[in-house]
Amino acid sequence: MYDLFTEIWSTLRQNKLRTTLTGFAVSWGIVIIIVLIGTGNGLMNALMNNAVDEVQNIISVYPGLTSKAYNGIKENTRIRFDDRDISFSEQTSANIDRAFGNLEFSDTLSFGSEALSSEVYGVDPLLKDVWRIRMVSGRFINKNDLLDQSKHIVIDQDAATQLLGDDKDYSKLLGRYINVGNIPFKVIGINEAEEQSWGHSSYIPYSTARIMRAEGAWLSRITLEFHDIDTKEANEAFEKAYKRSLNTFHGVDPDDTRTAYMRNYYLSNQEMGKAIRIMRLALWILGFLTLLSGIVGVSNIMLITVKERIHEFGIRKALGAKPLSIMKLIVVESVVITAFFGYIGMVIGMLADFVLDKTLGSHPMDIGIIQLYIFKNIGVGFDVALEATLLLIVAGTIAGIIPAWKGAKIRPIEALRAEK
Repeated sequence: MYDLFTEIWSTLRQNKLRTTLTGFAVSWGIVIIIVLIGTGNGLMNALMNNAVDEVQNIISVYPGLTSKAYNGIKENTRIRFDDRDISFSEQTSANIDRAFGNLEFSDTLSFGSEALSSEVYGVDPLLKDVWRIRMVSGRFINKNDLLDQSKHIVIDQDAATQLLGDDKDYSKLLGRYINVGNIPFKVIGINEAEEQSWGHSSYIPYSTARIMRAEGAWLSRITLEFHDIDTKEANEAFEKAYKRSLNTFHGVDPDDTRTAYMRNYYLSNQEMGKAIRIMRLALWILGFLTLLSGIVGVSNIMLITVKERIHEFGIRKALGAKPLSIMKLIVVESVVITAFFGYIGMVIGMLADFVLDKTLGSHPMDIGIIQLYIFKNIGVGFDVALEATLLLIVAGTIAGIIPAWKGAKIRPIEALRAEK
């Protein structure tokens, strides 16, 4: 094996420029693959970051307006949700495990001489996953908080810093009391501030919010947790049946489609997963087509090499060399060129991803009222690097097969004549 690589190295040294230009095409192909996949991952991560977390088996129902007069109710009458809708929803279908409401209102948070305005959400603990709320200190609202109607609150880190007088150590606020309006609440957790938000968000138990807003409070949405509805068709049928029942419950036209709007996280997750798979496949195809040009270049160079060394191969065969040994020499040389320059391209591509992540992926785009990420966490994982390695080996082998076959079929007498 040592002699084999020594011979290959000697051949490559004799054709430095040709080898370098051929290797550049391979390196460029791998760079394109790594950058395409890295930026594709960054784009998909940004989409997931900017969107509400796609939790399975959850449907959010939002109140709307009637689109037609019916049974004494006028057109454009606003539908109102309250606790009766929660009880009704749980009895609508055996597939619904439970339903819970969300109550939100604006209020002033104060601590000492500091105060700020915040949107206050009365929530169920499950919404931590639905809304993808990330805790940086303490904990989120739990079931005991709901049962006890506790005066516990979770605030975002920016609000905590501001209430502390711009003290960056927001954890100092944990366990202390702040006022929501005129009511003291104990801070039990601090969540990561959403960069795409245009204000502060605070979370308290739904049961507590219901007491605080007993009069004139309507639910902003109802969330359904369901089971055993696993297909797109079944989900659509369930939504249609639920909306008809809800319309009947409110005394409006059962076929009115504007009275409620539904967001089905199960279907959203299915569509998102499908889109991600298609995008990744497209990126791999584009990268492979780019790499293909490099493979063709390597194959052409190996054909030229075979033609230049035809006399040598003829002598080898005359001295008893088997066709397999000649094929091995050419294929290994092709793999060496492809793998060596491919690894160089892989390193350059990963460095390019790192630079892109530190520039494009670290800063959201400000579009006025909100900030959105276009790319986030640009880069590739170990699995992609392993796949690229295997691709390099396969590409090098393919590039050398045809030249190797031609070299192995050379007859000694023909080779000697060709040289003359």
